[in-house]
Parts: sequence; structure tokens; C-alpha cells
Amino acid sequence: MSEPPPGSPPQRSPFFRPGTFLVGLLLGLALCSLVARRVSSQSYHRGFTRFYLGISPEAQYYPTLDEMKAIVRSSCRPDQTLVIVGGNSIFNGVGQPPGSVWTGELQNQLGDGYFVVNFAFRGALCTDGGAVVAEALRKEFPRQIYVANTSPFGAVAPYGTEPYRYLFWEALARGELEAFPPRDADVSHFRRRYMSWGERFDVGSRESLDRVLRFRDLWNWVGFTRLFTIPSMMTPHLPEAIWPRMKVADTETDFDTIPFDVRFRPEIREAEMKIVRGFSKIFYTEGPDGAWILRPETAKEYGEQIRAAFPDDLKARTLILLSRNSPLYVEQLTPSERSRDDQAYRDAIGLWQKAGCAAGEYGTGYEVLDFGDRTHLTSRGGQKLAHTVADLVRSLSDKLGYTHRNSPPP
Repeated sequence: MSEPPPGSPPQRSPFFRPGTFLVGLLLGLALCSLVARRVSSQSYHRGFTRFYLGISPEAQYYPTLDEMKAIVRSSCRPDQTLVIVGGNSIFNGVGQPPGSVWTGELQNQLGDGYFVVNFAFRGALCTDGGAVVAEALRKEFPRQIYVANTSPFGAVAPYGTEPYRYLFWEALARGELEAFPPRDADVSHFRRRYMSWGERFDVGSRESLDRVLRFRDLWNWVGFTRLFTIPSMMTPHLPEAIWPRMKVADTETDFDTIPFDVRFRPEIREAEMKIVRGFSKIFYTEGPDGAWILRPETAKEYGEQIRAAFPDDLKARTLILLSRNSPLYVEQLTPSERSRDDQAYRDAIGLWQKAGCAAGEYGTGYEVLDFGDRTHLTSRGGQKLAHTVADLVRSLSDKLGYTHRNSPPP
């Protein structure tokens, strides 16, 4: 084969045409985007109960905003009041096996006029997960109550915490969150102080691309229904590592099957008591008469955090529950320490109410067997929690006018 004459233009491969490649690439991306929008508009989570370990960020599965919204749309009727449950592992139902999750009993207690969905995650804040979905659905489901748990003076970051913060960035980039100056200021401060320019660029570019291409929605649908390619602690080996997530069952441990002395091992009780004794200690000073006084800086900082946590118009439909510790530990506190704890709950509830949210607590009067460990509830404890929350939800629903069928949506 002869060489081309000097100075002649380079020969092009008959198998590669840059223009054709670019058109094909763009058409392929457009097709993937259309498929992603279609599959994410309908729920593929049949019989959804909660995001258990196998379908959570702990297992490299990150539920998307549209995916979670589709779960609601597939089951909540327009005539029902939507109750979205958020918060941490306690409200997720850790220690309660499928069929005994407390939100199932909450649904039974509330009845057909309500639809309850559990979007709580392990280690999440009350502003994570369910809070983002509730805000994104505020107009589509105006008869709505958001319920979440936290601890007195626990962290309340309006932008959530890792590994669940991605949902906040996703909703923010898509314009699904309200403009709310106190929160906007906190988010701006967080970006400047705690995120490097590289992290800011990564989040901004990723969310901008995903807003157009919806690659996460497409990947979650493939990963849940067809094939998963990322090993996790739940499926570290083949062939389970590539199973679609729908095949990974909810294998949550049942506290009731674990002997009491194993759940409350003597060797960990001392460490747990240190936590319980310090639960409210750093927030209070003792007055000359023995009364416990909330530190002014705590009241100021916590008040500012919860005011920025949710937009003002959504606070009225938000119910925050403060979690009590197991009586096995609380009953070992001195009378003075118990008095301080009780004051912490009263003060924290008062600050949430002052900010405009409904607030209460649970765990007072519960028995040792209602707890599976220091904080998590057994199925029996979950039944009691469901009764408490149902009463508060009905009361808030009445206050908001949801139970009056002729009243306009808020």
C-alpha cells in the first residue's frame, strides 16, 4: 500500500465521523433523559415501607427526590392528608422488622383519611430526607403534615447532614425549595466556610447536569429493577453484589428476638450512663435555689437554628417530637439530674413552638421493654409511639382545618 503524497490532508477513518458521533451522543443523552423522566414519574417501589439498609446510602443506594415523590403520588389520594415521617433511625424503625414498623401502626391509628409514608433515615437530622420531600410537595399536596424526631438542642442544620445532604442540593438546584432568607443565609455561610471551591464546583456542576439529564433517576431505576454494580456492606460478594436492589430484602433485626442481657450488656451500661448523664448537662447552669437555667447562648443559637430550619409557612404543618432515653438509664439519674433533663425537654419544646412548629415528646411513662437499646424502640414501644403521634397529628390536622372537608387547602 503506497504512502499518501507529502502535504496531503490526513485520511479519515471510514468508521468514525465526528459529526455523526456528536449527533449520536446528543441523541443518546436525550433518550436517556426521557427514559429517566418517565421511569421516575412512576413508583417502582412496590409495597414501600421504608428505606431500609439495602436501599439506603449505607448500601450505596441514594434515593432521588423524584423517586421519593413518585412513592407518594402512587399511593396518596387527593382527599387524604399526607403525613410524611422524617428524622433518624428511631423513626425509621431500627429494631422493628418488616410488618412491625411503627409507622404501619400510625397508619392504622389515623385511618383512611390519612396517608403515612416513612422517609426517615439512619443518622439523619429532622431537616433531612422527608423534610425536603415535604417541601417539594407543598403545593401538590397542600393537606400535609411533616413529622420528625430529634433530641433537645440537637443539631438542626437547614441543609441537612451527610450522607443525606445531596437531596437538599438536588431540590435546591431544581427550584423545588422556597426562597427563605434565614435558611438562604445559613446555606450561603456553610458554602463559604465549610466547602472548598472544588466541592462547590462539584455540587454545582453535578446538580446542573442532573437537572437536565436526570442520570441519577435513570441509574436508580436500573439499579433497583435490573442490575447493581457497586458492592456494599449488604452485598459485598458476587453474585449478590450485582443483584437489583429490589432483591435485597429488609432484614432489620427484631429487638424482641434478642435477649435482654444482650441488648443491654452490662459492659456498655457505664458508657451509656455517661451519655445519659451528659444529655443536658452542657446546656444548663444551676441556680442558687437548685433550679436549672438554660444558658442564654444555647437558647439564642438553638432558636436561630430552628427558625431557619423550615420556611415560615411550612412550620405550621410541622410536628417535632423529642426522643427520651430508655428508663433503664434514666431511672439511675439523681433527682437533680432528672429535673435538669425534664427542664431541657420543656425548654426545647417551648423554643420549637415559639418558632411556629408543633412540638412534643415521647418516652415518658414508657417501660424498659419498650426500648431495644438506649434510644431505639421495640415493636411494643413503636406501638406506643404510634398512639402518641396519631393524637398529635389529629390535633394539628384539626387546627389546620384539614378535617373540615369544605375548608380550602392552606
